[in-house]
Amino acid sequence: MRNLPSRLLLTTVLALCCYPGHLAAAENFWSSIGVRGGLSADGKDHDLIQGDAFAVYQLPWELRSRSGWGVGTQLELSAGVLHGSEKYGFIGSAGPALNLGRPQFPLALDLGLSVAVLSRDTFGDRDYNGYGQFISHAGVDYRFSRTLGLGYRFQHMSNAGLNGRHNPGANMHLFGLSWYFAP
Repeated sequence: MRNLPSRLLLTTVLALCCYPGHLAAAENFWSSIGVRGGLSADGKDHDLIQGDAFAVYQLPWELRSRSGWGVGTQLELSAGVLHGSEKYGFIGSAGPALNLGRPQFPLALDLGLSVAVLSRDTFGDRDYNGYGQFISHAGVDYRFSRTLGLGYRFQHMSNAGLNGRHNPGANMHLFGLSWYFAP
């Protein structure tokens, strides 16, 4: 169950690659900025908190039906802070994401995979075994006006086993507020 966002993202990307004739060029632009924060989803024994600012750049590839439903591609960037066991550290990430929905419809599904950099890899007795991490996420965005939206994402961060056998990872529930630039 922990790898569900990664598997769903991989399945969607493979499906898009199988149908390249349906891909269309779209306009690329900075679509939104925002802030988000949340808590560890790993239980009471782990007090990890994350807060960050993010920006979303709309990439030029999308797959849409005639009604507008489909998949858009994005690049997500974030910079923020991790706090746990009375220690603070920087977290920054960048990576591709897919936005499933329809323009002008207020609800959309967001799936992504990013590379992350931490300024510290130890928070109390929790050792993430490396400054380089990978983040996969699945979430939902609700746009309640032309310029404002709320979001929720479930995020998994780990070193993907690249730094040896120790790969503890962290699961987070994150809630965000977005400001949109485009209609």
